[in-house]
Amino acid sequence: MLIRYLGHAAFDIRLADARLCLDPHKPGAVGGRFQLPEIRGPFDAIIHSHGHEDHAAWTPALGTTHIANPPSSVESVQLSARPAFHDQQQGLRMGLVRMLDLRGEGRRIVHSGDLGAWNAADLQWLQGCDVLLIAAGGTYTLGPAEAADLARQVGARAVVPMHMADSRIDLPLRPVAEFLSAWSGPHRTASQLDDVLLASLGEPTAIVLNYP
Repeated sequence: MLIRYLGHAAFDIRLADARLCLDPHKPGAVGGRFQLPEIRGPFDAIIHSHGHEDHAAWTPALGTTHIANPPSSVESVQLSARPAFHDQQQGLRMGLVRMLDLRGEGRRIVHSGDLGAWNAADLQWLQGCDVLLIAAGGTYTLGPAEAADLARQVGARAVVPMHMADSRIDLPLRPVAEFLSAWSGPHRTASQLDDVLLASLGEPTAIVLNYP
């Protein structure tokens, strides 16, 4: 397992024999508010949590036209998903998203998508994951305190905050420091999350992943 952060909600995930890109953003998305580096592959498949252009873009640099739609598989990685609300008004403002579940090599990785609200059934579905990639920037998703509370209850060994403030994204998102303050547990900063780092964690730990 190898997880690299690509900014906003995008990740490069290598699991079993597959290389997957989750939620790639469009260069210059949201009317030019996104100034993140172009995402480059080649990937075996792309997976989208929902259809907004900061989560569901395609460019030739991704190196594939294969968009995997759960439930399905890519090589030996099993993909599934759970519908969730993008906002606290049961999707009336922003619609629905999917929480994405990836399983391979005995690992379970969950990407929350733009999760804006959750319930007891969502919590039950999330429990048992090894890695939780969780949106925590507020405005369009759970805020830092809400995301930290959910992550603590899920109990994943590694919790990776995403969809947070970035100087290259002109959106009103909260900084990662607010998530870490609300988390109030152990945390580390790393360039990537792999099996060695995951195995070293003795308790649920927030992992802040750097990216170019």
